[in-house]
Amino acid sequence: MDITLRQLRAFVLVAQTGQFTLAAQKMHITQSALSTLIKELEAGLTVRLFDRHTRRVELTEAGRNFQREAEKTLLSLDNAVTAMQELSNLKTGRIRIVASTVISSGLLSPAFKRFKEIHPDIHFELHDMAEEEIMGMVLSGAVDFGIGTSNEVELGLDTEHLFNDRFIALFPEDHALAAKTQVAWRELQGLPFISLAAKSPIRKLLDTELRLHGLEMQTVNEVSFATTVLSLVSAGIGVSVLPMNNHPYLPAFGVQGRPLVEPEITRRIAIFKPSYRSLSPAADAFRQFLRDMVANMGIGTP
Repeated sequence: MDITLRQLRAFVLVAQTGQFTLAAQKMHITQSALSTLIKELEAGLTVRLFDRHTRRVELTEAGRNFQREAEKTLLSLDNAVTAMQELSNLKTGRIRIVASTVISSGLLSPAFKRFKEIHPDIHFELHDMAEEEIMGMVLSGAVDFGIGTSNEVELGLDTEHLFNDRFIALFPEDHALAAKTQVAWRELQGLPFISLAAKSPIRKLLDTELRLHGLEMQTVNEVSFATTVLSLVSAGIGVSVLPMNNHPYLPAFGVQGRPLVEPEITRRIAIFKPSYRSLSPAADAFRQFLRDMVANMGIGTP
């Protein structure tokens, strides 16, 4: 049979109050409407739940047994509804994100701090990894969304543009290029060059753009992380190129950076999420919060 929630609530209220009149008042319905709900429930169960007396009602043995289960059912449902309301109101929830180390520390760390000041009970789970692993992590469903280079996007992902990022040339502080205010790509040709790994979306973007302009770098090392690039440049192993958002970390490594021109190459930074899955209320709220923060801070280039 199909038992309705109104029937269950009517039954529990009558059982708890011992009165049809008071139970009807609590449900904000007429006494006759409440009596109809109880009769429908008894007919569906094919058992009598109450013994009616002149001024009161009493549970039958079957009614007492059913009361325990009905109250547990309603409590479980009320708890589930409360949990959903808390998720919707961001009083609870978990946000799982994957991004590169630089994006994680430079953008997400302050964003997490500001968001938690507003929603202190939200839990963050951050995976920082090499750029080439981000899209696969998102597709696996292990995170809500990822942030990374979106010049090439894998099938099955939805993207939302966040900001654009240009590239800077990197070299030791005592390098001859330090005298310049900007560096042309051709000035890096012939110099020992530290490259990101061939699978990196940044590397793929640069290789494609440089081929179009007839340029080729003399790679002496390939690495996976921006911090390793900076360490090798600082050690004098070679020069390199990284996105502009690495700029705040240069002084710590004793590395100089200059804007790259001729050509100006831009990478697009986007939020990735699986096409088949919607974001949780907490993740979606943080996504919008992050977009607003980036817009207000003027991060990246137009």
